[in-house]
Amino acid sequence: MIIGKIEDCKRYFSVHPLMQAFFDYVQTHELDKLPTGKIELIRGQFYINVDEVQLKRKENQRIEAQRKFIDIQMPLGMVETMGWSPLTSLGDPDAPFDTDRDVVLYSQPAESYFDVHPGEFVVFFPEDGHAPMIGEGKQRKIIAKLKI
Repeated sequence: MIIGKIEDCKRYFSVHPLMQAFFDYVQTHELDKLPTGKIELIRGQFYINVDEVQLKRKENQRIEAQRKFIDIQMPLGMVETMGWSPLTSLGDPDAPFDTDRDVVLYSQPAESYFDVHPGEFVVFFPEDGHAPMIGEGKQRKIIAKLKI
């Protein structure tokens, strides 16, 4: 997992071949004016979801993990709390891995929680169980997917 500020993004370009493309997109578009939905930038390799979601109470948000994609999450509207646990500590999932949606879910609470502010981002790798969208109110956010 990586937590950083957008202004420091250059130090993370080497993490993934499409990391720079993501930050170039973020820095050259008016994110608040993008319509909600999926923006496919490189078919099957790199896309961005612009979401407006209702934040949840910590105890109501499940941990998720992906296998095929790295998640980059950026809150746009307000501070968002996210939870994290190493995948190896989560035990058995609630259901088998959903290969079509590239997700597995867990009901356990996360080992740690942290706040992410607008202007910051979090990168979750397949070994990172994460519980985003914690807080109160409606959040506008970006969730990018980079194929591993």
